[in-house]
Amino acid sequence: MKLPFAQLHGPLFVTTVFGTLVLARLLALAIPTDFYFTFQSLFSDRTPQSILVSLIGKMAAPLAVGLALGLWCIAAWQRAARTRGGARHGFARRVRFVFGPTAFAGGFFAAFVAAWPAMIYWDLMANPALAHLKLAFFGLYVLYMLGFGYVTLLGLLLAVYLREHWQQGPPGSESVSMRELSRVGALWLLNSGLAAAAMKVLTE
Repeated sequence: MKLPFAQLHGPLFVTTVFGTLVLARLLALAIPTDFYFTFQSLFSDRTPQSILVSLIGKMAAPLAVGLALGLWCIAAWQRAARTRGGARHGFARRVRFVFGPTAFAGGFFAAFVAAWPAMIYWDLMANPALAHLKLAFFGLYVLYMLGFGYVTLLGLLLAVYLREHWQQGPPGSESVSMRELSRVGALWLLNSGLAAAAMKVLTE
């Protein structure tokens, strides 16, 4: 089956969204408040180091979900290949046009769902001292959503890459190359850099 453009895998998308939300919530309960990132914490007395640590912790949920998705995709495709009696033909194409976009969209939408109440009820929930920064915070929320999407995608690609290299398949049979991993990682770093720059401007 040819896939001329990206398509979303419905069950995988739903699993990604709710898996990320549930795991993020569990981490929020397990991690001390001083080390769990919120946008309001930018205006607290935290040190830049603790903000960085808490932001990394915030990204742990989508990364873990992405890794789990990658392992599931490999296992599901291998089962299907054995059933059909063939090799894993077309898996790389599915990763590129179905599994990857689904992981990114799922991570993005999970962050959107998590941020939605704060965005909708900004005028009621926001600290009055920060009310005038509404548009700036909305911009940070968008970067936050993109960050979740890229980290989820990075986790999926990393899982596929490590699993295939661990199995040591024939040269040229990899579904994910180091170049592709580097590209997604660079996009995430660029997004994080923009977010960090915006945070610095807002908190100065």
